[in-house]
Amino acid sequence: MRAVAVKPGTKDSLHLRTDVPDPTPKPYEAVVRVHSAGVCATDLDLHQGSIGRAPAGFDYLVIGHENLGTVEHAPRGSKVRAGDLVISTLRRACGDYCRPCLTGEQDMCVTGNFEERGIVGLHGFMSEAYAEDTFYLVKVPPQLAETATLAEPMSILEKGIDHAMRIQSRFSWEPKKALVMGAGPVGILGAAALRLRGYEVIVASLEPEGGRKDKLLAEAGIRYLCVKTTSLAEATRGADAQDIVIDASGSEMAVPFAIEALAQGGICILASVTRGSRPITVDIATVNRNIVLGNRVILGTVKAGRRHFEMAVRDLETIEMRRPGWLANLVTRRLPYDRALEAMTRTPDEIKTVLQFA
Repeated sequence: MRAVAVKPGTKDSLHLRTDVPDPTPKPYEAVVRVHSAGVCATDLDLHQGSIGRAPAGFDYLVIGHENLGTVEHAPRGSKVRAGDLVISTLRRACGDYCRPCLTGEQDMCVTGNFEERGIVGLHGFMSEAYAEDTFYLVKVPPQLAETATLAEPMSILEKGIDHAMRIQSRFSWEPKKALVMGAGPVGILGAAALRLRGYEVIVASLEPEGGRKDKLLAEAGIRYLCVKTTSLAEATRGADAQDIVIDASGSEMAVPFAIEALAQGGICILASVTRGSRPITVDIATVNRNIVLGNRVILGTVKAGRRHFEMAVRDLETIEMRRPGWLANLVTRRLPYDRALEAMTRTPDEIKTVLQFA
């Protein structure tokens, strides 16, 4: 079987393989024929050898976690059947029997010994087919056949927003304003999810105003702000302070600004797994004082579970219904899988690259 793989720990190791074993499903698993797989910064990190672990018995790791495929075969009585479009969640339970993993919340594992498809210890979805426990498969409506690979990045923000709402039930809260830092796929999708919920949304990023992303966001009723030309501190001061701030910028430099932009009682959702160790100077006493006296909250969100994948699919479906074709504009490049190495180099105006397998 053909697949896109890396050798974990080896720089510039992405390569194509033709010797990956065909799926051999267990009685409770379905076989899924892969349609497409999205490319993200995690895949680039894998290619560079900075993260990743191969499955036991292999010296390579099939990558790919943003996925969409068609069920070829499913166990009798399962919730999916042949012909269904599906996506798969990523994280699998640790072997330490922590309570979240035991209760189906592998995305909240507290031991850190989980496995993740295409990243840690399990092959991913950049292959012609895969086998998976039907519990982890989420059905996708036909109208999302070209855009459902966006469900995985969106699920991360669905999780963050859902958890934020649960935390904020601690008091009578009427949020109206939201700021998203970063105009990559996660940031744009998070902004779209917030706009669906009725928020006034600002997306702040480095790209000049008037570009592709600015115009795309404007179509969805979302304001774009270029932080190179407009002071974020000025734009979020006083009455313009934000009830929800999401940092999806990928830069550790953005975190202090995200916290500073919060209104009284607001919540900051950190959605970036920042790399490196660049030191920055922060007045931690003032940050602490503002958090404590303002009843503010800081929350982290990462790989989602089934419930938040389902929320992502529902929101994508709603967006497609309200603004047909808007989601398709987020996919700025489609390449055949055998051009995967080309996908590791980003273009200036890129939002999302998707590899096609079928």
